[in-house]
Amino acid sequence: MAAVLAALRPEPHRGDQVAAGAVVLAVAIYVLDARFASTWGAGIRFVIDALAAFAVGALAVQSPVEGERPRAYQSVLYIATFFLVAVTLNNLADILGADNPPQASGTVVWIAILLLALCVWFATRRNSAIMTLLGAVSFAFAVEAFIDWVFDPHGLTTFRWILLLLVLAFTLASLSARGDRPRHAVQLVNAAGLSAVALAVTFVPESIITFQGSRLHGVGAGWELFLLACGFGLAAYAAVDREAGPAYIGVLVLALFVLIAGPAGRDGASLIGWPIVLLLMAGGMLAIGLRPSRPLPPAPDAGAPPPPPPTPMTPSESPTDHLFGEPDPPTEPLGGDDPTEVHDR
Repeated sequence: MAAVLAALRPEPHRGDQVAAGAVVLAVAIYVLDARFASTWGAGIRFVIDALAAFAVGALAVQSPVEGERPRAYQSVLYIATFFLVAVTLNNLADILGADNPPQASGTVVWIAILLLALCVWFATRRNSAIMTLLGAVSFAFAVEAFIDWVFDPHGLTTFRWILLLLVLAFTLASLSARGDRPRHAVQLVNAAGLSAVALAVTFVPESIITFQGSRLHGVGAGWELFLLACGFGLAAYAAVDREAGPAYIGVLVLALFVLIAGPAGRDGASLIGWPIVLLLMAGGMLAIGLRPSRPLPPAPDAGAPPPPPPTPMTPSESPTDHLFGEPDPPTEPLGGDDPTEVHDR
């Protein structure tokens, strides 16, 4: 085993090649699982997936830490480990007798919790921000699956409220991590944005089902307002902190908002509602930004006479005299005319 682990210790100067191979291996494992799902037994697939997860996980764990944050190839190894462990746990659930593991709520709960533990280890021990994002996503899956498993709610309303609470929870978590761990705070904002995307997706079917050009089911204005606030908030966060991830997710949230709020209602197209509200908001913000600017007030000492020039020093004055007070009196040289001195004759 020691020899195997030693062979799976990547050299930093070859990290990019190792990470590329790990990505190809992960894709190959998923292709094998999809193609031979009905041909190979769950045990065979579990062994293959577990070996791949062990190999990539050993590469990820044994990669040397060279700074405060992981290098790019290390982040790739962490992500590949996450997805390989996920497919391995899915086959393990199949072996344990779970009925359709990806859709069984109880199975999703314990798989998501184990993945969350994996992400927490990489996020804390290796300071990996991307694993913070994957851990937040795993936590969201665990919460939603737990609610479905325990309470078995009917409809999507309960799950929508859970997603709303997750958006708020991830936002508060990002604020608490903003000072000490700013990169992790950004990923928590991304997790909040992804929760908003999932929330918006639940409304899309109700918005695109139309009859003679009108929606059959309307979305509540409160939900639309929340999605609009999420989209604008993500865009503002990206602009202030100069982060690309929240900007992309914010654009996606706003696009879904347009898809939800854009179709006409049962009474036909009308400017009443979001069109007039958004136009008024845009006009007000542009008016504030383009208002005539006033010149700045003068400085408090503007117009005052210039200060007098410094007094020049005399040749006998030392530049350091002002530091030590008055100069010492001159001393007599040794051997001078001293009445107490005894002269040899």
